[in-house]
Amino acid sequence: MRRIHLIRGMGFFDSVMLGIGFIVGSGIFIMPLVAAEASGTYSILAWVLGGIYQVLTGLCFAECAIKIRKAGGLYTYAHKAFGDAAGFFAGWTFWIGYVITIAAEQWALGWYLQFFLPQVSLIIRVTVGVLTGFVLTYLNFRGVSTGGKVGDWLTVGKLLALAVFVIGAALFFKIINFYPLLPSTVSTAGNTGIFAILSAVGASTIVVLYAYLGEEIITVPDEEIKNAKKTVPKAVLIAAVSTMLIYLVVVVVFLGASRWTNFTSSQSPLSDLFTAVTHSQLGGIIVTVGGLISIIGSLNAVILGTARISFAMSRDRLFPKVFSKIHPSRKTPYMSLIIQTALALVLSYTVTNFVALAALAVMFTLIPYMLTSFATLKLIKSSGGKLDVLHTRVTPVIAGLSSIVLLGVYFSQPGVLELGAIMLFVGLLVFIERKRIRRL
Repeated sequence: MRRIHLIRGMGFFDSVMLGIGFIVGSGIFIMPLVAAEASGTYSILAWVLGGIYQVLTGLCFAECAIKIRKAGGLYTYAHKAFGDAAGFFAGWTFWIGYVITIAAEQWALGWYLQFFLPQVSLIIRVTVGVLTGFVLTYLNFRGVSTGGKVGDWLTVGKLLALAVFVIGAALFFKIINFYPLLPSTVSTAGNTGIFAILSAVGASTIVVLYAYLGEEIITVPDEEIKNAKKTVPKAVLIAAVSTMLIYLVVVVVFLGASRWTNFTSSQSPLSDLFTAVTHSQLGGIIVTVGGLISIIGSLNAVILGTARISFAMSRDRLFPKVFSKIHPSRKTPYMSLIIQTALALVLSYTVTNFVALAALAVMFTLIPYMLTSFATLKLIKSSGGKLDVLHTRVTPVIAGLSSIVLLGVYFSQPGVLELGAIMLFVGLLVFIERKRIRRL
């Protein structure tokens, strides 16, 4: 069978920007408020926990990236370590999670447009997000280099906007705004106070994970990155650590610049808070534009990554052959791009809730995170015990067990278990059919 190849058009800077561009999406512009509604100032702990989880899993991904040189990222690592069944379900959930993320980011774009279009209905604003997804799909169809360069500029733009927010809002920082530490909805009466706090922080952690997940995107287009063996591991770790630091600074300033309870009805909380404390509409506009750029940048990154997952699975005959079709002149997996865009379009108009979409996206992404964490141990063993990035095998064990705990929490969410079970069942049917075809 003729090997299908992609073009190496992404450098080190492109790879780092791809990672940061995907991680720093709608989450940091929306989730500080949502997390605060669950645990108030204690939500800072949730952002710390989310960052630690991101770094631990990032170390695992970096270790795997050195040991396996193929496109597909987390799917490829699980497939190599555990075979077709685990590989398929890692890839299936990875791909489904990314398709849902496309829809979620399109919804987030609609949310943030409220700042400029308060009189326009949400569904129309979401339609603008969907059309933006179409444009970005076309740019990625033109080539990975084009998609990568677009992502670079979008990432720089969003980081500048966050810098404006941090510098401007920090001028109004007051410790008193951290109090009360918990929202009024959380009771700490009696001897259950510490458990109430832990429960509230846990609820916030579930929310903030959507803002953190995404470092693995760098591993997906491995065959399109120059000097990938050195570039990918470094880019993954730089993206993970830098975004954690950025998030913590933004969240602390958000909670300290004003009482977050004044913005509970906002769909663009960072922008509305910045406008309120600075009394500057221009400042709010700058932060809002940054938020929109951030969401578009994340949308661009996930569109690029989703197509490479289905491409890699199709090339391994675990997905239908149509997903591995490469455009003769553009050398991009154009059918994968078309199919994922169509599915995201349907999701955008059927699951009409951003927070629900975000929860589903995280849940399906945690499954390949778990499988890849344990695959890291297998790949280390098969390489004679050599550690290239990790200093101890304890790291993937902690990352894997943490993923299991988080999955248990997500599956307990109302409505998530049912929809998640349906999608997993559909995946089982697809896997059985692919195995039958491969035996023919």
